[in-house]
Amino acid sequence: MNRILVSFTIAWLGVAFLPAAASAQSDSSSQSVQELRKQLDELRAQMNKLQTRLGELESSKAAESAAAPAAPSGAQDGTIQTTQPLPQAAPSKQVGEATATYTEFSEDTLAAARFDNVPLDPKYHGFFRLPGTQTLLKIGGYFKTDFIYDLKPAGNTDSFIPSSIPIPTVVGVNNATVSIRPTRLSLDFRVPAAKVGEVRFYLEGDLFGTNSTTPRLRHAYAQVRNFLIGQTFSNFMDPDGFPDTLDFQGPNGMVSIRNPQIRYGFALSPSTTFYISVEKPSSDVIFKTPQFSAQPNAPSPDGVVRLRQEFERGHLQVAGLFRSIAAFLPDGRTDSVFGWGLNVSTGVKTVGKDNVIFAVAGGHGTSRYLQDTSGLGIDAEPTSAPTPHLQATPAVGVEAAYQHYWLKRLRSSAIYSYAAVDNTNLSAASAYNHATYTGANLIWNPGGSLNVGAEFLYGWAMEQNGLKANAPRIQFSAKYSFVKVDADK
Repeated sequence: MNRILVSFTIAWLGVAFLPAAASAQSDSSSQSVQELRKQLDELRAQMNKLQTRLGELESSKAAESAAAPAAPSGAQDGTIQTTQPLPQAAPSKQVGEATATYTEFSEDTLAAARFDNVPLDPKYHGFFRLPGTQTLLKIGGYFKTDFIYDLKPAGNTDSFIPSSIPIPTVVGVNNATVSIRPTRLSLDFRVPAAKVGEVRFYLEGDLFGTNSTTPRLRHAYAQVRNFLIGQTFSNFMDPDGFPDTLDFQGPNGMVSIRNPQIRYGFALSPSTTFYISVEKPSSDVIFKTPQFSAQPNAPSPDGVVRLRQEFERGHLQVAGLFRSIAAFLPDGRTDSVFGWGLNVSTGVKTVGKDNVIFAVAGGHGTSRYLQDTSGLGIDAEPTSAPTPHLQATPAVGVEAAYQHYWLKRLRSSAIYSYAAVDNTNLSAASAYNHATYTGANLIWNPGGSLNVGAEFLYGWAMEQNGLKANAPRIQFSAKYSFVKVDADK
């Protein structure tokens, strides 16, 4: 550019002084005059070319300045900005389309650990990069309010648990509750690592602590490749088998528990995975006899193996549980018994966006892992009055649900579940024997992250002595998820 300006200046000086020089030499021959005029014409032509070139360069520079992106401002004005694009993961072959797109009100599928840490959404929607780092973070969870009305006493006021229904029923007693305890918050960290791939740290809590709205830790785990440590859904559970219910608890016959554990998984084929875990033990044994009162202990951790097959329209999962149930006796003796369980579950997309879920779990000493019987102290019971010892209590749980979409944003689910144990003759007359859980709902997504719904629940429970009771419940819920991905339409 400097060379062009210098040439342009020389050309103008030549135009100014050459006529003067020509007039001073009036005594020169006419041939000299003609030569000077020729040189003048050549200089004028060069000047025109230089002016044209200069205009082209100025136009090109202006266009480049307009097209170039503005430099990021040092001040962020209170917003988190990123100058690097988010990663795009290849869709996982171990997560089919039906699993990735299944919608359920509690959003538990988002918390579940996945093979190779590939998220359900490989485009990382909702994630942002922490300023000055390579770490990605997604702040998830939702605010949820439940309006609950019980036509009969239902026991637990915030969750529908058939085993808590009072027997016999107290006549003429109704109950209304407003609860925000299902509200939860999650932090999903994704840290890239050159040697081991993406590392995931996941934290989640809700308000179902010991008091009315005390925070409670639900998940806290880290996963590197397919090695997981921390607390999350048990390897014995199917997190994609939770029906689409407004009720926080869900079906009473479903395997549902979060356990501290060490887990490892590997692929047997592009769509088949195998997992093995060692999990926190807890002998759920609480009973008294004339001879002794049980004081549970845990001699060894629970072991779980799980085989999972994914396909585009759903999945099939089979899990096995092995555990030792033990208790100290007041006379100093200890007794232990072997417990085992099997859980088979599936979820399949049927017509359109509809889904069907079915699961059956059974075994001896598996009551701790079933929704309705967990915490009742019936993993094992005494079997003989003269020489009392432990026997693992047989238990079974069944759940089935169908999800139907009436419209794109309007859906319903019908749910049925059953749980039962086979008590010994020495078990208390008021001990839990079996119960059912049924429900139907209508859920509407008016737009964005807001979901509202209405649900009718009916539970029925029976004790060992044959006494029984039932409880109907009506529930209205509103939930707003913290992460909004799609714009309002």
